[in-house]
Amino acid sequence: MSKERDAFVSAKIAKMSLLEKCGQILTFTWRGAIATPSGIEQITKLQAGGLCLEPYALETCKNLYWGRTQIDPNFKPPKDYFDIAHTYFDSKAFGISVTPEELTEALNNLQKIALGRESGIPLHITIDMEGDFKNDYSSGRILQFPPPMGITAIGDVDVAYKIANLMARQMRAIGVTQFYHPVCDVNINPLNPEIGVRSFGDNVKVISKFIDATVRGYEDAGITATIKHFAGRGDSDTDAHDVLDRCRGDKKRMQEVELAAFQAGVDAGASALMTAHTIYPAFDDEYPATLSKKILTDLLRGEMGFKGIIVSDAIGMAAILKKWPLPKACAMAVAAGVDHILLKADDESRSQCLFGIKMAVESGELSMERVDDAVRRQLERKYDQGLFEQAGKMDPKETTAVVRDKINIDFSMEVAQKAQIVVRDTKNLIPLSKDKKILVIEQCFPYEFAGKDMYSHSHIFCEQMTKYSTNLILDDTGFYADDEQIEEALKLAKEADMVVMTNYYARIEKKGNNARLVKKLKDMGKDVVVMTNFPYRKGTTTTADAVVCNFSGTPDSIRSSVDLLWGKFKPYSTTKMPIDLSAEENLPEEKFD
Repeated sequence: MSKERDAFVSAKIAKMSLLEKCGQILTFTWRGAIATPSGIEQITKLQAGGLCLEPYALETCKNLYWGRTQIDPNFKPPKDYFDIAHTYFDSKAFGISVTPEELTEALNNLQKIALGRESGIPLHITIDMEGDFKNDYSSGRILQFPPPMGITAIGDVDVAYKIANLMARQMRAIGVTQFYHPVCDVNINPLNPEIGVRSFGDNVKVISKFIDATVRGYEDAGITATIKHFAGRGDSDTDAHDVLDRCRGDKKRMQEVELAAFQAGVDAGASALMTAHTIYPAFDDEYPATLSKKILTDLLRGEMGFKGIIVSDAIGMAAILKKWPLPKACAMAVAAGVDHILLKADDESRSQCLFGIKMAVESGELSMERVDDAVRRQLERKYDQGLFEQAGKMDPKETTAVVRDKINIDFSMEVAQKAQIVVRDTKNLIPLSKDKKILVIEQCFPYEFAGKDMYSHSHIFCEQMTKYSTNLILDDTGFYADDEQIEEALKLAKEADMVVMTNYYARIEKKGNNARLVKKLKDMGKDVVVMTNFPYRKGTTTTADAVVCNFSGTPDSIRSSVDLLWGKFKPYSTTKMPIDLSAEENLPEEKFD
């Protein structure tokens, strides 16, 4: 720790008001790329420490987080309480397709606004870029890569480092300073609805090497790596967005599996860690990790030696919200050891949470020492990243150079090709034949995760299939085909020799995917080839004749899967299934209406 940084940070903290300190702990969401009074005032009035980017969306206080309002109806505002401006756009509308150059300019503008505050403190800019359907920025031909499980399948830690480093360099050029990644959850439950391919796999000894490489790749490029979700959500059959879960692992199992994976990230030098909204009875039988001093302070800081920034997962998930109102939960989280609270809200809950923390300090429930400790870690990291000097000065031309570099583009396609596995082909249907009339059925994956341009859109699969043959019938369905769409597909199938279709899985699609349609097509006697992003049964099904798994709903992965189906290249012999699927053999068959 340099004396210069110490003196600089100490001087900043000494001049900050309590309100400024409390704001520095909060990270609000910035949706879209349009400056609005609400978006500006969460920086200037609420004193935001950082912003979490969701460029695909549109800011609106009418937005519900996973179907729930986050406002505390029983909150009693203090005398000095204030709210900020609100935006009332259509909550179902999506944002514009913003190029990397345009997003760079927009973030420069926000940093200049932040630096113009009396505190003169820049923002940390965070984003989720996990791969698959969790890339929160996909426009302008931004390079996207398979998620962790696909990277483990390739089996090369040097490739893992290179992917992470390139991802970090391209987003750093835009002005992003932190990734909420890598996921360190060991996905030992094949029925886990929330983690899946977001995990590097189910073998902690194997995935620890990839966690290490990914952390180093991010950090070496100047991006804060955030290992998550501590203390592990891989052994869960629920989603924390919906319920508060309890981890089944005892202390011995957790030390050997869950904690070992996180220790790999700590030892690799991760500058941040994100908490899980899960109760771990082995360490604290009462509070979830996000609110547990026993877990965050005693275990993580004390036993595991983590010295970086502790980040909460989105604090408004039902796992927290159903039991603790947001303003109270924020104060409890800081008291437990959280330094940086992620609040995904565009409404009055932003002000409520700011004052919830402030009131807790004023009442003595939360010590000023703990608040100063949290703020100090934030400012030290911003100092180390050079944000006090560089924020707001990113060059859009540098962004263009990284994203449009042919070497990087070719590497993206190479990775996508390597992360392909033929799970089964019982009738030797691969490679496909132009002599056969093929019904192509493409799920329209969640529109918010498409770049809304010719490179990244909802009909990539059909587009790529047409490059090989015109002897096709093109059809599409929703992510979960409804009865009318199924009826149409079955009717069209009568005209075709075989069916080639997608069967993606995405955790945000609560109805399910197209496994039901696969079964109905097989019942009518059709040969069915499936392309999926999900190696578990929800993606591969038990009925499809042939299945290709690419682990990823990203553009290069989808196009590469089609290339593989037509025999343009053969699967790489070094690519292996990164998980043990034998546990699925004892699961009951899926039943459909």
